[in-house]
Amino acid sequence: MKASRVITLLVMALVSAALVAGVALAADKVTVLGKIKDYDLSKKTVTVTTKEGKDMTFVIENDTALKKLDDRLLKGDEVKIKYVDEGGKMVIKGSNDMKGTKAGC
Repeated sequence: MKASRVITLLVMALVSAALVAGVALAADKVTVLGKIKDYDLSKKTVTVTTKEGKDMTFVIENDTALKKLDDRLLKGDEVKIKYVDEGGKMVIKGSNDMKGTKAGC
């Protein structure tokens, strides 16, 4: 009986730690809104111009997000991007971290 309580407490602690770590990782993402200025599928990059006129270039690590370019998203389309900063590089990690603001994108 005592062993099952210890195991239950241990499992609960591990689940709690995993949830806290997941929230911490999600909080690291930065969101930006802008229009696609250019993209390079071979280099896996996309450059977006923000409403303030600043150009930002992102590296796309997710193949599904990369496939959206030239398939559904084109130059001039407005996009919402979530990225993480990895040593000065702005990196798009997830498949839903680059979305067009129009329906179907």
